[in-house]
Amino acid sequence: MSQPAKEKQPILRAPVVVLGLLAVLLGFHLLSVFGGNALRIELIVALGLFPARFFAEGLGGLPGGWVQGVVNLFSHSMLHGGWTHLILNAVWLLAFGAPVAKRLGPRKFLFLYMLCVMFGGFGQIFIADVSGYLVPIIGASGGVAGLMGAASRFAFSDARWLDPNAQEPRRRLLRLSEVPKRRPVVMFIAIWLIINLSFGLLGPYGMADPSGASVNVAWVAHLGGFLAGLLLIGLLEKPPLSASGGPGHVDYGEWKNRK
Repeated sequence: MSQPAKEKQPILRAPVVVLGLLAVLLGFHLLSVFGGNALRIELIVALGLFPARFFAEGLGGLPGGWVQGVVNLFSHSMLHGGWTHLILNAVWLLAFGAPVAKRLGPRKFLFLYMLCVMFGGFGQIFIADVSGYLVPIIGASGGVAGLMGAASRFAFSDARWLDPNAQEPRRRLLRLSEVPKRRPVVMFIAIWLIINLSFGLLGPYGMADPSGASVNVAWVAHLGGFLAGLLLIGLLEKPPLSASGGPGHVDYGEWKNRK
């Protein structure tokens, strides 16, 4: 008796919007790496986030002024400092971006991602001192951290959250007041904060890069993006349906045994 043919599963089960975002990030990085040093400098000047554009307009001959700076609050996420930087962001984007995109849909996902990029950039430029005004801030880490923060409000109710067959959109979004009461969520946030602060503090000493090179990790951008995602996802998704069929914050697990 012949066995029914198994349905072929796609290699990457992430939503198209996540894969598209990854393709854009990879495209900009390839352009930066293989386009020559002159083009890389042009891309950094045009797309990188420089605190000088906000606090010392004209410093160093940067074109565009604060208007360009506003654009750069978003565009700086397109560039990365190296392959390690890009690959780490890509891995976390796939892991945390996929469940968030499935929950929100493509347009709201991109909107949330760019808001997290913006708030991360804001945080980083406001802690910069004069010596860092001309140091460009680049990378998608703020947006990726924001997706981590957003996912923490629903992903940890089920240990199978990385399983592509798991139904992420059906998991209830925790209210902010519930977050401190959920041990898995608190543990995730605590571990994330420790790792983020460790890399930020040890990066200048060559302990945040496999090559041992000194790097400046934009840890405040990560923190700003994470907090933005944690707070804003609740404003973007539609209210879940309660047991009675109306909007509310009650899921099946909370009312199934009640009489």
